[in-house]
Amino acid sequence: MKIIFLYWCSLKRSDHRDNYGDLLSKYIIKKLSKGIVIKVKYPSSRIYNFFVKNYISIGSIINTASVNTIVWGSGIIKKNDNVRNARFLAVRGPLTRKRIIDLGYEAPEVYGDPAILLPILFKNNQVVKKFEIGIIPHYVDFEEVQDFFKNESRIKVIDLLTLNVETTTNEILECSNIISSSLHGLIVSHSYNIPAMWNKFSNKLSGDNIKFYDYFESVGINYSEELANEVQNLSFEFIKNLIVENKEILLPNKELLEFRQNELLKACPFNK
Repeated sequence: MKIIFLYWCSLKRSDHRDNYGDLLSKYIIKKLSKGIVIKVKYPSSRIYNFFVKNYISIGSIINTASVNTIVWGSGIIKKNDNVRNARFLAVRGPLTRKRIIDLGYEAPEVYGDPAILLPILFKNNQVVKKFEIGIIPHYVDFEEVQDFFKNESRIKVIDLLTLNVETTTNEILECSNIISSSLHGLIVSHSYNIPAMWNKFSNKLSGDNIKFYDYFESVGINYSEELANEVQNLSFEFIKNLIVENKEILLPNKELLEFRQNELLKACPFNK
């Protein structure tokens, strides 16, 4: 059985819940490889930097890569991210690749956050739509959003701090439309063909938002300007209107998404 040394971010909470987007990395790679996935403490630590081949995949963690790291789908967290040379099989999007090229390294034009593969690996056609609108706040925004909408039965607020990837994915699938401040809330919704719109609830997220534009460019979504609406200004009707007014940016180009999925699978080092 394959043993894969993989790095992903972990919040190290006492209740063991972790960020859905980060947990997707282990989930997807375990599904594809059918192997044992061992968490790397940090790719640039001496043992992994010099002796043990290791991988990074989902997340804006490409700046953790070292010479012994194989990168499959990761991306930058800010425009001027300090990225070391590694073996780049695929990156999240064109903006990440541009940064790598600008630094003098090589990376193929293979784009895609591996979360776009989730519908291939987790098919659940039994989920019934229960909510017209789902809100997926980044975990830094969750408590404020949850508290504000606690009495609104038409809206599902999804907590991305989870113990189970499939349970949280099913919660997303219960919604007909999504508004999200989380990148993976958008990516997973789009991948299951659920219209989803990016909205900033705060300025609490790390980085400069390039990860969103990196992903959007990879799937043909032209997000010309950020939508920033604080939760106190939102209502069911307001969100419905936002969705109608922005219908051209709610879903990726279907053919391009399928192309990205196929190219990502071709470049995948785990299923060979």
